[in-house]
Amino acid sequence: MSLFSKPAATNSIFGNQSSGASSSQTQPSQISSTSNIFGNLGSQQPSQPAQSNPFSILGSPQPQQAKPAHSAPFSNLATSQPQQTSSLFGAAKPATSATTAAPAPSIFSSQASQQQQDQAGQNAQQQPPPPRLSQPAYFESLLEKGRKRTRDADGAPNLGELPGLQLGLSDIARRVREIGGVGAQSPADRAADSKAYYLLAASGVNPGNTRRDLDAFKVQPGVSTRDLQLPLEWDPDTDRYMDQMQQQSTLKMIAEGIDRAHRNFDAYLDENIDINWEAQRKKIYEHFGLAARGGDRSQAASQPLSPRAEGSFGHSTRRGRTLKGDQSTQVPYGRSIFGQSSLQKSVIGTPNAGHKSVSLFTDVEDQSGQSTVSENRFSREKQSKFAQKIQALNRARLQEKPYPIFHELRNVQVQLGGEAPVQLGDAYQAVIEIVQEQPQPDNAVQAPVPKQRQFLNDYLDETPNSAKQVEIRKRILNGSRRSLEKQFFETVESLVSRNAREANLGGVPTPLNKIRAYIRVRDARRDLKPEELELQKIDESEPMWAVVYFLLRCGLVKDAAEYVKNNGQIFRAVERNFTAYMSSYANDKERRLPRNLQDRINSEYQQKSRMAPENSLDPYKMACYKIIGRCELTKRTIEHINQSSNDWLWLQFCLAREVNRVEEVAGDVFGLEEIREAVCEIGQRHYQKGQEGLGGYATYFHLLVLAGMFEQAISFLYPYSYIAAVHFAIGLCYYGLLRVSGLVDAESDLMTHNTKELPQISFGRMLGYYTRDFRTSNLNAAVDYLVLICLNIDLPGAAGKAQASLCHEALRELVLESREFAQLLGDIRNDGTRLKGTIEQRLNLIGLSDQEMFLKTVTVQAASVADDNGRTTDAVLLYHLAEDYDNVIAIVNRALSDSLATDLSEPEQKLTPLKPRSTATDAQPMQQEHPSDQNSSFSLTTVSDPSTLARNMISLYESRPLYLQRIRPLNRSTCGLLLTLHTIRTYLTSSPPNYSAALSAIANTSLLPLSARGSIPEIRAAANAVNALPQLVARNLGNLVMWAIMSVGGERRRLEEGKGGFVDQGREEVREELRGVGKDLMTFAGLVRYRLERGVWEAVVKAGGDVGGY
Repeated sequence: MSLFSKPAATNSIFGNQSSGASSSQTQPSQISSTSNIFGNLGSQQPSQPAQSNPFSILGSPQPQQAKPAHSAPFSNLATSQPQQTSSLFGAAKPATSATTAAPAPSIFSSQASQQQQDQAGQNAQQQPPPPRLSQPAYFESLLEKGRKRTRDADGAPNLGELPGLQLGLSDIARRVREIGGVGAQSPADRAADSKAYYLLAASGVNPGNTRRDLDAFKVQPGVSTRDLQLPLEWDPDTDRYMDQMQQQSTLKMIAEGIDRAHRNFDAYLDENIDINWEAQRKKIYEHFGLAARGGDRSQAASQPLSPRAEGSFGHSTRRGRTLKGDQSTQVPYGRSIFGQSSLQKSVIGTPNAGHKSVSLFTDVEDQSGQSTVSENRFSREKQSKFAQKIQALNRARLQEKPYPIFHELRNVQVQLGGEAPVQLGDAYQAVIEIVQEQPQPDNAVQAPVPKQRQFLNDYLDETPNSAKQVEIRKRILNGSRRSLEKQFFETVESLVSRNAREANLGGVPTPLNKIRAYIRVRDARRDLKPEELELQKIDESEPMWAVVYFLLRCGLVKDAAEYVKNNGQIFRAVERNFTAYMSSYANDKERRLPRNLQDRINSEYQQKSRMAPENSLDPYKMACYKIIGRCELTKRTIEHINQSSNDWLWLQFCLAREVNRVEEVAGDVFGLEEIREAVCEIGQRHYQKGQEGLGGYATYFHLLVLAGMFEQAISFLYPYSYIAAVHFAIGLCYYGLLRVSGLVDAESDLMTHNTKELPQISFGRMLGYYTRDFRTSNLNAAVDYLVLICLNIDLPGAAGKAQASLCHEALRELVLESREFAQLLGDIRNDGTRLKGTIEQRLNLIGLSDQEMFLKTVTVQAASVADDNGRTTDAVLLYHLAEDYDNVIAIVNRALSDSLATDLSEPEQKLTPLKPRSTATDAQPMQQEHPSDQNSSFSLTTVSDPSTLARNMISLYESRPLYLQRIRPLNRSTCGLLLTLHTIRTYLTSSPPNYSAALSAIANTSLLPLSARGSIPEIRAAANAVNALPQLVARNLGNLVMWAIMSVGGERRRLEEGKGGFVDQGREEVREELRGVGKDLMTFAGLVRYRLERGVWEAVVKAGGDVGGY
């Protein structure tokens, strides 16, 4: 029978209708087909149409001949025979126990044996339906247990954790609906799920475990401010209601504070943080071996990847507030207003704390070795001497006068050379000859004086065959040749003076006589010629061709032509055309022969060199022919003459000419480019990294300078002697002979290459890193070096702006690092007039034409950073120098408010005083508007008391209406109130306390209702006025109430002791008046109770009894 005795066909509780047996086998009147609670796990008879079953996937259908007429939820009872039970989520299992006793109900549907089903079917057909049993208590208990389980399951985290036998009807229905939802999927969805399952399994993911982990994950709801704003439920208990209201107000204020802090933090990140994600991505790639490291960056850079191909790791989509518009159009050297640079690497580096300076360039390997204490002392002395020359250079630049920078630097290098090679001095001399610098430009009349950046346009011209490039190459060739010639003449004079007896100079020491004496010394040493060769001589004593050669070697071309002319008959007797060759060579400006003479001298040279018998030619004669006629350029050496490296170099420069290569004969083309190729080949063979080669590193440096390869020379010298490299680069940059790199290219490498593979030096960072050694002790010298970065401000296009930005960034970092604001940015005298700082004195040298640009570029950012770091006195001075007077008063008000917030028993908060102006000033200051105040400081900013600082600043501004107009009235009134509060605090902390003066001062502020005389409207109006108070004043309102109550109590005690000068009746009236004031204060404090700080109300209540408030 059915569970509720309902005959006829009914639907299953899960919606699946069950069919009864065939009418041909049973009696129609007695057959009733009812549904099993679990559906039909067995299959229908063959004639019965198949129907869907939600559990059809759980077991295999078995044929059966008859079906019970009635089914009940617990009708499947176990018998003595083994039976198979079908699990709700598994296949059929054999029963583990059997009994013939009372049947045990089970929620799991089981299939009975065929005999049992047949017997049950026959009994159901033969017997009439039994009467309905009346067991209301039993079924009601079942229903109640099912409802209870349903309610418990609604809050349970996972039904699968419960035992199977504890599931009720609702639980089973819920499980069926869940499985029905899975089974209701379409085949396509199931196929997709299967594909996803196999895909996850192949990837090493266990879908089942992952699903359970996700289900176990609990999301905790966050605290919402809307929950804190719900209206309170009415509570008849007033105290409890007030506590709830106070708690809600406190939570609301906390939530608002957290939200405000979040907004401020996000705004700070937007304005200040600008991480170079591209650089971070490169570092991570290098760390995991996905990109080339340091030295291999140039190789890796040859195959750049696009941002898309490189991946999106590290690319931020966040943009700061200061970067607006398309980022591709932004200048890469932009800067936020708060001083945070987009240059992620510091321009000046950290100060060098050790004895040895470590290079910060990735492409520089230190080759100087371990330094000793004496070497460090010697280096510091050399740096001090060089710094004096740089300061003198900047003074000359301010006065727009020429300055012989290379002469001055060479003197320091020679005088304090120490163990430095002499080739460094020779390199200075080579550049002096190239630029034709005069030692005393003011008195130089014989030659034009080179000006600052004179050769910039010629040197930076990137067109190889342009007129500017040809001109600069000619200048380098002629200058290098002259330097080698002068160096050799100095060697001649030195050798003659040291060997006076062999030289036998005598007579007038003309250059010709010195050369004759030099030849005699060489001949006495037997190194003038090989022994098997004979030299052609005049009067059997003077080798004439040797005299001509050494005159040419010393650059005395006019003297050589005069010597040949004076001995014309002898020379014509030997070589009749040589006199014409020599005269034409000496008179030509570029030292070139006409084409007819050139062809003739080449023919004679070839004839003599090929047809003359061996050891019959004078080697000096052949050398003179080669030099004058530029003969056989493919063989640029001289045989049978002892030559040094400098002699070989001189021959190369003597043979080289810069001509139009299109019009010139191919065999006559030999210029500076060919010399540079030869120098590079020498460097690759003998001067690789870690190899000093012949003559030390300075020899190759000298070669590079002579060849005009200035960038390569600086890069090569820097690892060995960074002091010499830096100052040599300064001299080159002063004349415009150095190609500098941009900000992006100069992040980490000293030398890089531009798009046309031309070398360039990171000049700005090199100067910034150099100041690490001494900027802590010699700040002015550091400023002079950093100012030189703006030498390149005249570069065309955005390059000049980039160099100016780099200079300003370096100065800004120096200001913030040293905190010497008074010395660097300026100071103020006691009368308010300004004293210019070291940087401001050099405004014209850093590309800032007026003071306003300087203030916006350097001072404002430094002031903002100082304010953020809590350095109040520094920020006050900087904002005052920036003429932002309103910000000055705002900062002073904040400091004064913080000082008033401390308890009376605690010492007053002090400020860090401003650093005084350094006494170590320049020996010759740039500009001295007030010489007497050179070492003085503005006394108003060197104080540590906030109140003193506030009074000084506000009095200074009040005395100047122009300053006062630029301050908001709110800040002025706030400063006045805070100063009054500080006066009240001073009255109370004095010994003895002056209570009457404190009460009078409190009454003058009109913040507290001291004269209300019990008037509730007046007290309420004072309480409402608290909302309009400035925040800096309102935060000290609690302390003011305490001070007022303390003053009332102290004054009453004083009157009780008979002090105060009143008669008894007057004294009692004053005490009663003070008692009324105390009550008014208690009432006022109760109205603003929730605006007071923590613990103030309890202290007010405690003190209220002492003053008669209640």
